[in-house]
Order: sequence, then structure tokens, then C-alpha cells
Amino acid sequence: MRLALYMSFFANLLLALVSWTFLPERVAIHFGPGGVPDDWGSSLAMTGLSVGLSLLLFGLLTRSADLVRRVPARWINLPNRAYWLAPERREATAVRLHERLQAFGTALFGFLLVAEWLTLQANLSDPVRLDGPLFLVALGSFLIYTLYWTWSLVRAFRRPSV
Repeated sequence: MRLALYMSFFANLLLALVSWTFLPERVAIHFGPGGVPDDWGSSLAMTGLSVGLSLLLFGLLTRSADLVRRVPARWINLPNRAYWLAPERREATAVRLHERLQAFGTALFGFLLVAEWLTLQANLSDPVRLDGPLFLVALGSFLIYTLYWTWSLVRAFRRPSV
């Protein structure tokens, strides 16, 4: 899963940087009903936001195990945290949670990649228009995965019946 996370992250960075070379100076940065743009900004700002957000998310996802090891348990929102973050289980929990977050991060970067690709395509079209149905399919798929991921996280961190 680690390789998939890294590949999806680098694909996002590459698309953001390549997009910047193709985009006009002023681009649509938000779309309303029917895919019609309702807010505009500079291509540099859009690229900077995309790269910055990707770097922040990637940093958090790849350092999640370290965070679980170092952050006080009261700041970690995890089912049955008193049990899973007890000193004798904390390391195993950090590794287990990190693996799950890598899977979620891969899905997140996949969704961001599709959204960025659709935004690029919209800004290169005349008139500028987002492919709303395709975006909704990507968003719906990501939300369904998020629900499944959350459900499986809660199940994985149930307190074992002994």
C-alpha cells in the first residue's frame, strides 16, 4: 500500500506542475450547478494550493505512526483508545493505524487526481465547464469508500472479547 500512496502522491504533484504550464493566467477555481464556473483565480495560486495541500496531506499520512507514538492519547480519536493506546499495545496500534491511513491516503490522492484532471480539462475547454456527472461519480465513489473505510476502522479497533 505504501507504493500506491507514493505513486498517487507523485501523480498529483506531476499533474499540478504540468497543468500550470498549460493553464491560462486566470482559471476557474470553483464550479457551480451544471459545471459553470462561479469563482476565478490565478493559475499560480491554484497550482500552489494543490501542491501545498498534497505536501501537507502526504506528510501527515506518512508520519502518522510517529504521531500516534508521540501525541498524548487524549488527542487521538480512536475507538477504545484507552485499550489500544495502552503502553503495551501502542506500538502495534501505531503500525496498524498507519497501514490503514496509507490505504485511505491512496484513495484520497486518487480522488484529488481525478478532481484536478477534471479542473484542468474544464479550464482548457471553451466555454469553461466542468464535467459535473463525472465529478459526481468520483466524489460518490470516494464517499462510499470513506464510509467503508470508517466502518472497517471501527471494527478493527473494537475491544477484543476475551
